Amino acid sequence: MNRFRVIILSFLILALSSGCVYYNTFYIGRKEFNSAESKRRKAGPGASGKAYSGQYNKAIEKSQKILEKHPNSSWYDDALYVNGVSNYHIEDYTKAERRFRELVANYPDSKFTLESKLYLAKTKLKLGEEAEAMVLFEKLFTESKEKDIRIEAAVALGQYYFDKKNYGESEKYFTALIDSIGGEKEKIVAQMYIADGQFARFNYKSAIDNYLKILGFDPSLQEQYKATFKAGECSFFLHQIEDGMAYFNELAADPLFFDSLSAIKLMMAYGYELDGNVELAEEIYKQVVIENIRNYPALANYSLGLIYQYNYENYKKAKEHYDKAKSFGSGSGIYQEALQRSSDIGKLQEYSDRQELDTSATIADIDNAAKTQYLLAELYLTQLGKQDSALHEFQIVCRNFPESYLAPKALIAEAIVRRDYFDDTLGYDSTLRKVLQDYPHSDFIPEAVSLLGLSGTLADTGYASLYYHKAEQYAFDQHNLDSARYFFKYVADSFPRSSFNNQAKFAILWLTDTYENTGDSSLYYAYANFADSFPGTDYGKEASRILIVKPRLSRQTDEQAGIPTQEDTISPPVAAIDSADSSGRPLSPEERYYIDPDGKSIININQEPIRRDREFKFPTAAYTQNFTSDFFFIFQIRLDAFGDVEDYRLMNPSPSDELNQEAIEVLLGSHWDMQWIPPNLYNSYHLYKFKVQLPGSMR
Repeated sequence: MNRFRVIILSFLILALSSGCVYYNTFYIGRKEFNSAESKRRKAGPGASGKAYSGQYNKAIEKSQKILEKHPNSSWYDDALYVNGVSNYHIEDYTKAERRFRELVANYPDSKFTLESKLYLAKTKLKLGEEAEAMVLFEKLFTESKEKDIRIEAAVALGQYYFDKKNYGESEKYFTALIDSIGGEKEKIVAQMYIADGQFARFNYKSAIDNYLKILGFDPSLQEQYKATFKAGECSFFLHQIEDGMAYFNELAADPLFFDSLSAIKLMMAYGYELDGNVELAEEIYKQVVIENIRNYPALANYSLGLIYQYNYENYKKAKEHYDKAKSFGSGSGIYQEALQRSSDIGKLQEYSDRQELDTSATIADIDNAAKTQYLLAELYLTQLGKQDSALHEFQIVCRNFPESYLAPKALIAEAIVRRDYFDDTLGYDSTLRKVLQDYPHSDFIPEAVSLLGLSGTLADTGYASLYYHKAEQYAFDQHNLDSARYFFKYVADSFPRSSFNNQAKFAILWLTDTYENTGDSSLYYAYANFADSFPGTDYGKEASRILIVKPRLSRQTDEQAGIPTQEDTISPPVAAIDSADSSGRPLSPEERYYIDPDGKSIININQEPIRRDREFKFPTAAYTQNFTSDFFFIFQIRLDAFGDVEDYRLMNPSPSDELNQEAIEVLLGSHWDMQWIPPNLYNSYHLYKFKVQLPGSMR
């Protein structure tokens, strides 16, 4: 009997001690969780929990043991809550969402359920499930009796709609915080959002009223500064300069805002500019430059550049200030703008340096001079805002270079400037009609005809593109090759100054190649002659590309016919193996990227360098190119054992030598991790795609 009692007592002790162990485990986790939550809440509304991730991770570890080993515990719902909130604050939102969903579904009467619903909504928002999150927030806002829950739901809904730029909808929730449910802190936050929403919608009068309401609460120093600063900014936008200056003077006089004095001075200088006191504005901007606090001198130099450019028309000094502004780098916020303006003035100086032409000038010299003059006019119009100077420069193109290719285009530009900037509709009409009269066969006739509203009339004829497109219709729509050839030849013979001239000549070769190729070498020589005659043009390059394939095919036929192949005098620009696959099919340009100089196939690197000696900088000289989007340079590179570039081939150079050279220099200063390359591919070429991102001003 005594032995039986001992056994029973032992089981009881073991059971109790087991319960104590798992309770103590959870107690430790709960303690870590409570400590992390207390610190996070003290940090203020919206504070991140990442700073307390160590304690949250311990809470996860301890609560996880309850969830895994004691599913029937009375603390299970508590453990779910601790685990879910801790995962939320260490930003493991998938695990957090799973815990909150389980708690809400299985423990509807738990004291943690309501707050778990709130966290579930916040978690779904983090996971990108916005629609579901908003439904949960709206339900909590309208149905919950817990004030704190309603406050958090209102803040979340207001912020969500604010971020979506639906300011009217967001204001509804922020107003509820101010009028009924919010405490002092929430009311200040809500009032700031309402004011910022009015500012974003350009309702500056209403924005001022709402910013000033913040000062009626008990705002923090930062909130007081922002509200006063924005009230001053709104006043400037309403041209209430005196009121705006009063707000900024108030901030400048408060020693508590000394660290922000440079920002305040920038706004005061701007106010003086608006008031017409440019000299005093200039003086304050220079003070900010001398004080040299953070990036404010970049903004001050940029503003000085604008003053010297537009108020004083001193482009040299303006460029100096723009260059100083961009020297602060991309972090300054105005780097691209300063770079663009400095580049524009550089172009202005370049284009203004006119070379006098004498009687020996060729038509190419005249075209180049006219192009420079036209670019100068375009720069004045589109970048410098000098319409009168632009008009003058367009007129110089027509007056000094009437035989140039761009003269009729300059006349059209002159007409548009007269109409759009000087309200001179009579001058607009007469200038366009001068294009039809003086340049009846110009490539720009269709534009002039369209602007005059004469498309489809008798005036809409006599230009190269009309006959070129007619040739295309015969070739592709009607398959009438004789008529197509006739009109292509008509363009080639009758419009020597047209941009369609080379295109038409190439089209004649293409027709022969595609439909009438006899297989002899004459077509090859025709392509070679075309490529030599027009080496820098798109169609000259295309002819050169075709020559990669043609020699092998034409020589094979010539040998069969007993004709000498002239191998000593003609060699294709790229190895023959570079041009066709094993079946003789010509390779596309993209396929040839993967063939090295020895004719071997190569692979794509598919990884970026681990280090670059310097970053890529888009050259100023390349701004004149007509790039429309980001693009890739294709390089074939050979790496040494240390991951450095030993040799390279640029497969698709751009029209800008400066841009090509910049990419090459950055490439040569790049270093790769060699672990990914199998030993058998050492000393081999690899394909690397070098991405070029266009500056913001070119997009």
